[in-house]
Amino acid sequence: MSLMPKLAIALLATGMFVSAAQAQTMSPAELDRLSAQRQAEIGPRDWGAPVEPAPEAPPVPLKEPVTCMSPRTEFETLYAGPSKHAKKIGVALPQLAVTATTSGEWTRIIRGQGSYAWIPTADVLPWRSTTAKAGTRCSIAGIRPSDGIVVFSYIRALED
Repeated sequence: MSLMPKLAIALLATGMFVSAAQAQTMSPAELDRLSAQRQAEIGPRDWGAPVEPAPEAPPVPLKEPVTCMSPRTEFETLYAGPSKHAKKIGVALPQLAVTATTSGEWTRIIRGQGSYAWIPTADVLPWRSTTAKAGTRCSIAGIRPSDGIVVFSYIRALED
């Protein structure tokens, strides 16, 4: 590399260090003054009213009856088919959308985007919550159209 490019790089680096050092020595009052000056130069801004997000489409009902249930333990393995030898495709979430379809000792569940998985029937228990109050029931509202996620609904029983 010749002398000129080296000199140019050195001068640029020195200029950046000097400007950075200068900005660090300004007092808060000076920074406030510069900010007010800059705001006066820019002028007021009217961004308009806040934009409301588009309303979420209601969940699409499922074509088959499903029940809200829980896995026996956290992170139970899910399989592509009703066999321990089938491909492992994920782990169970705290609540499951369980179908009425069984195959031997296996139960089919609905996952996101309408895909299915299999879990040993012994690993499927009645729904329980770690956060909801006693008397709350879980049901499946359907599939959210925007991203294909199973939508669970939690209903609190009326207190007497």
